Amino acid sequence: MADLREVFEMVKQQTEPDTDSWSEQERRLRRSGRNRKIGAFALVAALAVGTIVFVVNAGSGEGARTPATEPAPVAPEPVVGFAMYDLDTGALTGTGIVAGSSAVDVSPDGTKMAYGDDAVIHVADVDGSNDQAFDRTDRAGAAIAPRWSPDGTKLVYQGKSPTGEDIGNLYVLDVTTGRIERITDLEPMNVGVWWMAPTFSADGQTVYFTKASRKSGSDGPGLRWDIWSVTATGGEPTLVHRNAFAVDVSPTGDEIAYTEVLNIDGEFTLGDLFVARPDGSDAHKVADGPAGFSRWSPDGSKLAYDGGDDGIYVMDVESGFSQNDLDAAGWPEWADDDTLMIEVGGV
Repeated sequence: MADLREVFEMVKQQTEPDTDSWSEQERRLRRSGRNRKIGAFALVAALAVGTIVFVVNAGSGEGARTPATEPAPVAPEPVVGFAMYDLDTGALTGTGIVAGSSAVDVSPDGTKMAYGDDAVIHVADVDGSNDQAFDRTDRAGAAIAPRWSPDGTKLVYQGKSPTGEDIGNLYVLDVTTGRIERITDLEPMNVGVWWMAPTFSADGQTVYFTKASRKSGSDGPGLRWDIWSVTATGGEPTLVHRNAFAVDVSPTGDEIAYTEVLNIDGEFTLGDLFVARPDGSDAHKVADGPAGFSRWSPDGSKLAYDGGDDGIYVMDVESGFSQNDLDAAGWPEWADDDTLMIEVGGV
């Protein structure tokens, strides 16, 4: 996961971001290995065309009959942007949406998707139609990483500080009314990487998120990333687990999945995948790292996660078996128990 290591190296060096680098850093974090991975889809199309050309040329020697003029095969247009990936058939269906930044999340009923683009939260049908922009969500300077509440009426998302230099706060958007409520009052911090990965609990009463903090007694770039929780209506955050990143809550609400954050010789990187109780207790490893941005399937039987340069893995929770299902960029979201929403191509 080379790009992720580069981002954490920036954190170690306390590189100060500017406003334009907000989207750029988010894209780098989300699209690790993109150029190599999207090439796999183009390669399949190229091989198909090349095979047809080879067969035609092989039969065009002496004595071979030249077929009547037939239209040359046309390679299919590569899928770019948010797309649905069928785990059973391998079919990839594009939505036509290419967001400038942020992740995508599918609503609990599987009919809508939410994403951030140009500092605004959008909601569209899963086929990309009926796109609606909630323009007021840009009031914090940026709006990224939206996640649906279990009842499908709200979205929690991460904003940015008005100055554009510090990590922002968390907001809840009511998609039925457009009303926005800020639910955290975090200490302004310039940490070089901003992804807080907020997500609702299974009952919708709590929001889990990743928060950076300075290590006690550190007078240099010493930082740590921990999982915290806050009530969905706002309040004082509570520490859930140390040295952890990108939490997700199981559909039943009795487990959380997260990625271990390692500090190796002063360099931060993402490690193994863990599962624990909602309070952070009884933590145990379920997959070797790097294993970033895990997501539970709607029925809770599987975990999909980004394996960095190795692509996307899908793990059976009961057996612990992980299968490398897709060589694609970014981390996955579940559209249903057999379909992933991913992002391919793009910038």
